[in-house]
Amino acid sequence: MDTVLELEHLTVRFDTKAGNVSAVTDLNLTIQRGECIGIVGESGSGKSQTFLASLGLLAGNGKTMGRALFRGQDLLKMNRDELDKLRGDRVTMIFQDSGTSLTPHMRIGEQLMEVLVAHKGHAPDVARKRVLEVMESMRIPDIEKRLTQYPHEFSGGMRQRVMIAMALVCQPDLLIADEPTTALDVTVQAQILNLFRALKAHTKSSIVLITHDLGVVAGLCDRVVVMYGGRMVEEAPVADIFASPKHPYTQGLLRCMPRLDQLLDTDLEAIPGQPPNLQKLPKGCAFAERCTQAIERCHTERPILRQLSPTRRAACHLLDAA
Repeated sequence: MDTVLELEHLTVRFDTKAGNVSAVTDLNLTIQRGECIGIVGESGSGKSQTFLASLGLLAGNGKTMGRALFRGQDLLKMNRDELDKLRGDRVTMIFQDSGTSLTPHMRIGEQLMEVLVAHKGHAPDVARKRVLEVMESMRIPDIEKRLTQYPHEFSGGMRQRVMIAMALVCQPDLLIADEPTTALDVTVQAQILNLFRALKAHTKSSIVLITHDLGVVAGLCDRVVVMYGGRMVEEAPVADIFASPKHPYTQGLLRCMPRLDQLLDTDLEAIPGQPPNLQKLPKGCAFAERCTQAIERCHTERPILRQLSPTRRAACHLLDAA
């Protein structure tokens, strides 16, 4: 196996006036070359903070422990200059809000070419040629005109395409997409996901897709990691997650999704309650208060993440009786 990123006991804490916040706790995860992995969970589950921490992009009050090995090099031990050389070149990240991720006073072409000049040392004409190739692959019409325009002249969907182009222009080993379709309408969402499918089919880049929606990863990802309360609660190939989810939280997420094989008037089942307070996580399972299957042990003892098969892991006391 060709490992691109390996997270070992990754833990992220924030010091706030209200107390210590446990955003991510003891996360172990490996991402292979060419693999597309979905990171799924509600807001506050630790999805985004896992990768912001790995890339040295935490807020000033954040602290990261553990290791984040990119091609064997620990990102958490790199200084700012070393990270700047890596980020945007071998590792890239697409953020949810494309409107604030692009520089408003710079033309789109200048921003895309700047990445190649900074990281690859390309001459302007070589950089422009590469930018045209990537923009064309993003199916952006009238490319020559678009390169001279500013971000505010683009629609939300078109700005997101530009962000994907910027992330791909250096042909990275790892692409992290943080909720890349959340702010877009359904039609544009489908177009953006089709671009990711084409990327997966025609490049060897590894893709991490961070989302709260299991439906988004269904036709794109190879593997799914489900997070809750800052911990991984389940990991499996995407087909197995949909066919036989093991953790009650994963089961609840699936029940929230509309399905083509259900009647139109079928009610969706919301997960009761609210996500846990990360400042005061319970002694037992973080999901216990919302779980309809919880037993007494769930409230007093935190379940460990168990290896159920070579490709499956889950953390639930109910699996002991299975």
